[in-house]
Amino acid sequence: MSDNHQRGFTYLFVLLALTLLAGALLKSQEAKHVQHRQQQEAELLFRGEQIRQAISHYQSASYGNGCYPTTVEQLMVDRRGSHPHYHLRREFTDPLTGKPQWGMVYDTHGRWIGVHSLGTGRPLRKEGFRIQSDITKFKRARSYAEWVFSVTPDAGAPLPSACKGNSPRRNK
Repeated sequence: MSDNHQRGFTYLFVLLALTLLAGALLKSQEAKHVQHRQQQEAELLFRGEQIRQAISHYQSASYGNGCYPTTVEQLMVDRRGSHPHYHLRREFTDPLTGKPQWGMVYDTHGRWIGVHSLGTGRPLRKEGFRIQSDITKFKRARSYAEWVFSVTPDAGAPLPSACKGNSPRRNK
């Protein structure tokens, strides 16, 4: 009878050890998932801010008549002046979706003033933002679409239709 009692105790011990191991693995996976989301958020903040700055530089360029860009390509190679200017190093993908498409933000007159992620989910980060946008909106965001990287609209800027004449020129 003591042999059966011993086997029952060993079985219970193995069951407990497996339960603890499964719990630890689950916690480890959760931690990795959270870490991955935090990295994606940090990359989103970096890329969004790069695009916002590029739009700002494009619009405020002395040779550009105050026009806003209409495409990402114009940010990458701005041919409006006597020589090309590069406001954005490369075309960034949305880190949450992995796709080159971003949510585009326009002012009331159709000027492109910013971007937001098309990724789904609720942001983890609520503090520690080092961006030029409205930080209180970032802190209160309930979705990534509310993390908007935009410039302050300039009501005096030409409308996009008036900027068509400023289309990229080709250098010979």
